Amino acid sequence: MEKVEDEAIWLTIGDAAQRTGVNPVTLRAWQRRFGLVVPKRTPKGHRLYGESHLAQIEEILFWLNQGVAISKVKPLLKSSQTQAAAKPLAKQALTAEEQNLWLDHIEYLNQSCLDFNAAALNVKLTELSGLYPFSVLKNGLYWPWLNGLEGLLLGRPDAACIETWVIDELSARIAKRRLAQLQADAQQPCLLVELQGAKPINSLIMSLELSAYHVNHNLVKVTNVSELHFIVQRLNCSQVFLLPQPQMTSTETQALQDFMTSAGAKVYLVGSYAKVVNQALGIAHCDTVQLLVQCGIAVPKQTPFSQPILSDTNTNTNTDTDTESEK
Repeated sequence: MEKVEDEAIWLTIGDAAQRTGVNPVTLRAWQRRFGLVVPKRTPKGHRLYGESHLAQIEEILFWLNQGVAISKVKPLLKSSQTQAAAKPLAKQALTAEEQNLWLDHIEYLNQSCLDFNAAALNVKLTELSGLYPFSVLKNGLYWPWLNGLEGLLLGRPDAACIETWVIDELSARIAKRRLAQLQADAQQPCLLVELQGAKPINSLIMSLELSAYHVNHNLVKVTNVSELHFIVQRLNCSQVFLLPQPQMTSTETQALQDFMTSAGAKVYLVGSYAKVVNQALGIAHCDTVQLLVQCGIAVPKQTPFSQPILSDTNTNTNTDTDTESEK
């Protein structure tokens, strides 16, 4: 690496992304559009990030998780690129504009769904995915939007049609990303399983979460746990992430327990209902980050400022793909 002074350690944009969970696409967007996290440059123009830059990223994530728009973050930053933040920031009252940030985006997405406007839906999701890490999108956008959409459609004669359309559009979008990741990385994919009766939205968001951690995976839907023995054996999977149903009979619970014992692979329950089912099975519950650590998968370092850091954009965090003038 070419020598740059003033910091003990300098990281490439790919290394900075790996450390923080904020993808290179997002880091570039923050710099270009909002003047945030402005890196040093090598004589050849490559971006370099020091510890002070990483501290500023952490601080930005703190404010994003409080509901502040990325366009409003800069005046709130207390750390600079020459002095890392030493303490967690105190939560401040948000303005009405900041509180309505996600409501405006959700209203736009809802209208796109009511209009069956796939172009508008995907453009908005792509825009937000380029500006916000997945941890922020998951809690600020995806859950409130998709859960609220159910209520919005209640009583509408076209409710079932719209729900199916939304699932299809999101499935296609997420499958495209999953395929790109599978093609770019030779690691053996794990298996993400949606049991019949589980909400499709839950499996889609879990797929996004795994992709945000750069975990190669295939997504399958099964009607019965007994099908999984054949699938796991045929695919030679070493790890299975399974989304249980919201309500399981004692027979179904026993079948699941038998599968977990005899699968020949590590089986982890994930999603909204995993904790309840784990308790029924007498298994200690872990969140997604803890499970991935158990699987030996590297995850971004947790920061004092924010919730678990994820990202939801470009899957390539190891190289800087700018043009010559935008490295």
